Amino acid sequence: MSLNNITSSERPHISFFGCTNSGKSSLVNAVTNQSLSVVSDVKGTTTDAVQKSMEILPLGPVVIIDTAGVNDEGKLGELRIEATKRILDKTDIAVLVVDSTVGVQKDDKELIKEFEERKIPYLVVWNKCDLIQSPPPLEGGGRGWGKSATHKFDKNTQINAIELRNNATRQEKKLWQYLNKSQLGYKFRRQQPIGNYISDFFCPALKLIIELDGGQHNEKQNIEYDKRRTEFLNQLGYKVLRIWNNDIDNNIEGVIDYIKTELTPPPNPLPQGAGETVLSKRTDPNFLTQKVEENNPTRKSEIFTLPQGEGIQVSAKTGEGVNELKEALGHILNENKKEKFIIKDRLRQGDIVILVIPIDESAPKGRIILPQQNVLRECLDAHATAICTQVEELEQILKTITPRFVITDSQAFNKVKTIVHENIILTSFSILMANYKGSLQILLSGAETISELKDGDKVLISEGCTHHRQCNDIGTVKLPKWIEKYTGKKIEFEFTQGGEFPSDLSKYKLIIHCGGCMLNEAEMQSRQKKAKEQNIPMVNYGMAIAYMNGILKRALKIFE
Repeated sequence: MSLNNITSSERPHISFFGCTNSGKSSLVNAVTNQSLSVVSDVKGTTTDAVQKSMEILPLGPVVIIDTAGVNDEGKLGELRIEATKRILDKTDIAVLVVDSTVGVQKDDKELIKEFEERKIPYLVVWNKCDLIQSPPPLEGGGRGWGKSATHKFDKNTQINAIELRNNATRQEKKLWQYLNKSQLGYKFRRQQPIGNYISDFFCPALKLIIELDGGQHNEKQNIEYDKRRTEFLNQLGYKVLRIWNNDIDNNIEGVIDYIKTELTPPPNPLPQGAGETVLSKRTDPNFLTQKVEENNPTRKSEIFTLPQGEGIQVSAKTGEGVNELKEALGHILNENKKEKFIIKDRLRQGDIVILVIPIDESAPKGRIILPQQNVLRECLDAHATAICTQVEELEQILKTITPRFVITDSQAFNKVKTIVHENIILTSFSILMANYKGSLQILLSGAETISELKDGDKVLISEGCTHHRQCNDIGTVKLPKWIEKYTGKKIEFEFTQGGEFPSDLSKYKLIIHCGGCMLNEAEMQSRQKKAKEQNIPMVNYGMAIAYMNGILKRALKIFE
């Protein structure tokens, strides 16, 4: 493998999520300019996640992941959803694809909650905007149901709207007395269906929606719901005014004045000096609050205003907005870019580093493994001198050269520790990778658990890559032997590799994980987080081997 190639584990992972038939796969194909995913009008076409490493301008080298719909159905659908949610573990940036003709669904909101809890940067993308700009005819609309509206609704939504109209709240009835029969100069409708939503009051001429909110709308989950609903309506070109029920009850005059500012277009051209006053009234979120306090100074009120137009409008079909999406992703990548090194930041120009690389039956033919390649490259980038050797030649080299660091394959710790003088810092490739990909502090506590193992304890040995197991494989053969020899106990071992990692870790006394060179940082940290949340100790291969050789403190000295 060329040292200039950027491996998948070092590339930002951008994952596309959303409900079935939201157009995720079509959008992935549009972003990558390739037929990466199979596209069909049939829901649930994407089954397993599709992953591809590629270069995309202006993003650079990335991994693009297309996932199955999170609202898939049936037993097979449940498995697909579970697999999709596992992709979150490796996601650096999430793209939530919403069907503009449907709006934000319950599953979309759950995904957003998941992104925020995991602190994953995300974008909301409104796909199929070409259908919104040329909307289909209004459906289900008989007499008095909004023939001039610009978005269709179905029969069930109309039935729900009729029920809401017949059971109007006290505040809705009170406001309707002022809006009915075009008293304010414009015609309003009550309980107007728009898509899957029903607006409280709707002025078709101005595309203005008025929503009345009770106290429950100030709760966190409802704030998020209202935010997504407003975004959907804004995307259709509607403006949304939100008014508290208690303002209707206590200050109806102030409410009507507030609405009138939206109904009265400013003069054209604006009188000199007048534009600022008109504009401030139309946009100032404290306008109604000020009116309320003027009429009732003892009561404090607040208008909750929601951000408008968040997200990006795209059409995978026409390509509209795709470049804007790429630019937005590039901006997020730059904002979250962290310059991290395996060892370069610990080196000075002219340092000598000896890399001990055993070539045995488990070594890959014709190349050295990824952590060794990466450390060698960083030594060269730091203008340090790197000397590569096997264990058998190490002692002879040390007679003539005194290096600053000796970095060895962890398997050779037992021999190397006796050859390298205590004054020379000694560590392993695996330990350097543990620090590079995750948290040493979490892994450090797990090392001591090895001494506490008892007969019958279960230990999970997890390896991030999927290489062919050799007869003397470190994960499945050497480590179990060393642990049983060190503890003198009969331990039950279980093994995973590649993308496998159990959600429920409760049966394990200890997890021993490889350096994670084939996993990206997000996935490695996600695994450590799962172990920590379930109070299961976790340790790295190299740290476990150093601990059993009595040199863990020495092997970590490089980080002091």
